[in-house]
Amino acid sequence: MWNLLVVEDESIVRLGLRYMVNWEDCGINWKAEASNGEEAIGIIEKEDIHMVMTDIRMPGMDGLELAKWIKAQKPEIQVIILSSYDTFSYVQEALRIGAADYLHKPTMDENEIAASLRKIVARLEITEETNSYLTEEEKNDYLLTLLDKYTFPEHPVVPDLDPSFFVSGYWLTIFRKRDDGLPVIEDADNLRFLSTQYLIDEYVAKEWGGVVFHRSFREIIWIAPAMTKLGQTERSKYLENLRQKVLELLNVALIYSTSPAYNAMIQLPEAYMEALLQFPVNKQSDNLIVRKAKEFMDKNLLEDITLVKVAEAIHVSPGYLSRVFLKEIGENFIEYITRNKLEYAQKLLRESNRKIYEIAADVGYMNPHYFSKLFKERIGVTPLDYRNQ
Repeated sequence: MWNLLVVEDESIVRLGLRYMVNWEDCGINWKAEASNGEEAIGIIEKEDIHMVMTDIRMPGMDGLELAKWIKAQKPEIQVIILSSYDTFSYVQEALRIGAADYLHKPTMDENEIAASLRKIVARLEITEETNSYLTEEEKNDYLLTLLDKYTFPEHPVVPDLDPSFFVSGYWLTIFRKRDDGLPVIEDADNLRFLSTQYLIDEYVAKEWGGVVFHRSFREIIWIAPAMTKLGQTERSKYLENLRQKVLELLNVALIYSTSPAYNAMIQLPEAYMEALLQFPVNKQSDNLIVRKAKEFMDKNLLEDITLVKVAEAIHVSPGYLSRVFLKEIGENFIEYITRNKLEYAQKLLRESNRKIYEIAADVGYMNPHYFSKLFKERIGVTPLDYRNQ
């Protein structure tokens, strides 16, 4: 059960809320009540509170001020804002400071409140599972699903980051070793790569923040807040200093590329693609060809896509594209397409009620028996067993 604190200066409203919803059916324990922000803070500091439902207008510390304090001091707590006002400015401010939801008191009913609670309980459960039970490797794999629109989770949660992180603005940086080719698999080389990732993680954690992970021991990806902990935003000089530090300490020469600023988690795939497209071509001559191919493939993944079609679209020969793709991505064309289609099929199996043959057709496999056989070979279970897990 998740513990709820209700903050409302009118006792009759608190009483009405208490009996308006079957809280236990929603998986929530009505833990405590407070009549203002100051009283709520005292309770939060003493009790194990998971979510706070607070009115905006209260004497003393109001709901928005309380929400700001919670996000600064207890960012894991989910906040629902209640208000008699439905002006856009109130909604905008509530979301800007990281409120999980906003309810209009005069019109809200039992069903609306229950729907809001279910959404927040799902977020709390995913956060708990993601942060508590995943290994570092599993966290890394989960973070990679956030970079592709076909694998983007229904309830995305970035391990170790509060959702308000994204509302405040962020940008994404990709680091690569200069002139790298196929991903290396030797333990010593992987350890060297992870040492580079660790150094970058340690460096940015002190002054900037965010989350650092990798793709296939080839790219180091940093999702960073738009503003540093010190309130600075000059990233180009900071990245150059970071690159120089890696070169001095590990003798690893890096190149990097950054995305523009975004302020919604769902835009992470777009931010990743933008960073890829900005990579310095003169330092890795094959990157532009691969980026154009990948962009075309990702846009047309659910169609009948072939190596010849992609090569024609970007005006290169199929043989050249095949060789360069393997060198840059680390897997051949067919493997890349198959992996991405099956990842998208997994997403559909998890998040929709579509029949297996419909999902097979959605991802380009008109023979459902072949799709099921391929799915089991690659994933380890049949599509039906995967859905029922």
